Amino acid sequence: MRTVDDLEVSYAQLEYPQLETERGIFHKLEQHKLLIVLITLAIAFAARVYRLDAASLAEDEANKLFAIRAYEQGDFTVNAEHPMVMKMLCYASLHTAAAWNNAVGDGAGLSITSEAAIRFPNALFGALTVIPLFLFTKVLLGFRVALITSMLWATGLDAIWFNRVGKEDTLLVFFMLTAFYVYNRAKQAPDSDATRQHRLYILAGAAFGLMIASKFFPHLFGLYVLFYHVVGYDSRNNRAKSGVIEMKFFAAMLLAFVAFNPAMFVPQTWRYLWKYVTENLMTHHGYLFMDELFINDISRTPGGAPWYYYFVFIWVKIPPPVIAAFLIGLIEIFRHRGRYPKSRGYLFLRIMLVFWLFPMALVGGKFLRYTLSLMPFLYMAAAVGIVVAWRALVSLIRRASLDLQTARIAAAVAVAIVFIILPARTAFANLPYPNLYVNALGGRRTGYFFPHDEFYDLGARESIRYIAENAPRGARLASEIPGVVEYYLERYNRRDIKSEIMSKPDFSLNESAPDYVLLQRGRVYFENQQNLDFIEKNFPLEQASTFNGAAATEVYRIGSQ
Repeated sequence: MRTVDDLEVSYAQLEYPQLETERGIFHKLEQHKLLIVLITLAIAFAARVYRLDAASLAEDEANKLFAIRAYEQGDFTVNAEHPMVMKMLCYASLHTAAAWNNAVGDGAGLSITSEAAIRFPNALFGALTVIPLFLFTKVLLGFRVALITSMLWATGLDAIWFNRVGKEDTLLVFFMLTAFYVYNRAKQAPDSDATRQHRLYILAGAAFGLMIASKFFPHLFGLYVLFYHVVGYDSRNNRAKSGVIEMKFFAAMLLAFVAFNPAMFVPQTWRYLWKYVTENLMTHHGYLFMDELFINDISRTPGGAPWYYYFVFIWVKIPPPVIAAFLIGLIEIFRHRGRYPKSRGYLFLRIMLVFWLFPMALVGGKFLRYTLSLMPFLYMAAAVGIVVAWRALVSLIRRASLDLQTARIAAAVAVAIVFIILPARTAFANLPYPNLYVNALGGRRTGYFFPHDEFYDLGARESIRYIAENAPRGARLASEIPGVVEYYLERYNRRDIKSEIMSKPDFSLNESAPDYVLLQRGRVYFENQQNLDFIEKNFPLEQASTFNGAAATEVYRIGSQ
């Protein structure tokens, strides 16, 4: 086994941990770190729950509602392509909301909508992510970087965006960071305290199991194992696990996965998953990216959307000050190894950023929500960059003959305004639709770069309500979101309206044309592209749901008046 003793130059692991001796503004803040974390947590929660029901349900969210109804009937195989953890939390949230509405909400005008209830678990866990992110970053990179990273997450526009969507990525990130932190604590537990060491490894295994049970992304566990492999053996904090510990660790991981995702072991689920993986359940293909339609299936790897997809996301969907901080941090972590424990933190960021961005750039299936598992590492690197900028500014200010303490405070205020307060202001100004933000580098062109993820069926509720209020009995409505249509037609008491899917092979605008068509820029596929163009040119537009000047949904009347 390769050890650090074999290396002439290690990542400074031969040095013992060095305490920060500077007793300035950050030292004073660290004395109140619990209060700071609680305040940051409160800000994060408020940003994520503010008008949580402003956007209509997306197709995936509607399908979760129908899956929960199936769960109530004892059928756990519905929507099996997605793990159960998210749906179990949504089940609890929906029933709690219903109980609240019956007891207090409806009478007091404080009722909780289905949209808010289905998204609340993610809003809560997205805010709670502040805690493991702070703890883990503090271990690797110190209090300063941890404090800034947690603030960037709490007020980060893109983190807020995906924490307000009923998808599995939020839970994945929460349990991933929790597992990373607990595993790191287990590595540091001394052999002399075997009980504590075993307990921590069991908890880490359970957290990793919950991570994989939340979203089927086991490679993130593999990347963390790779990090410790590259670090090499260290008798203080990277000792090899014994066979007993290894067994307990993986047993806890498997048990947690099974306990929170039992449907995986039902034969019907595997039959369903086989059809899903082989794309037998897919009626459409394509992803519109910068006005060009691409195949977006994992089976097309290394094809699909262009390799620069996620790099464009970073360039146009993140506030410029955070981009600047990230680039500074990127240079820092690749140029310098740093002293222990920063050496490990820098190495960790190099591994996670490189092995996230470049493999994912080649995968055939790409969606912006996947980037939520990238954002913690991006914010950590940005926090490193902010500390570098702070130190450089301290040096500049000191040249003006100011004393060190005054220079540090002035520099801290300046970098806080530029790198934290201004991006936070941008995020809050874009609530309740953080998904629509495009920075100046992207020309502020809402719906141009990633219309599917940016709109995410935004405006569908309003358009369907218009149809429900104006369509004759027995009318037919064609769309690409049958689940959303079914749910809102049910809400508006128009179950008589029949729903069709435009991308199905038997769809026609000739002999059996529908009465209404719901068009969405985010739902352009190879199967419907020709029909969409024809409809836009030849039929009257009756209603449009527009946001930031861009039409998210449009209603066209096809049948006779």
